[in-house]
Amino acid sequence: MRFLLDDEQTAFARSLDALLTAADTPAAVRSWGAGDPTAGRALWSRIAEAGVFALAVPEAYEGLGPRPVELAVAFVELGRHVVPGPLVETVAAA
Repeated sequence: MRFLLDDEQTAFARSLDALLTAADTPAAVRSWGAGDPTAGRALWSRIAEAGVFALAVPEAYEGLGPRPVELAVAFVELGRHVVPGPLVETVAAA
């Protein structure tokens, strides 16, 4: 059995990759590690605006509904770009 992303999921991965690349994630990680979370918080705002944290929230609570594949796609990109902060905990709390 082959598991492949559909066109919409692939486009989501590419858009998230573009967002994280444009945000200069390595600089945000360095400043976060040095004690200045400003760039990291701005990055988190962009991630939230992209709907990443809403992927696990039911529609009844203004989320996008449970979307496990899209959530996995998002975590692959977030991990590949080494986004700082408690990502798993934030999604779990949502």
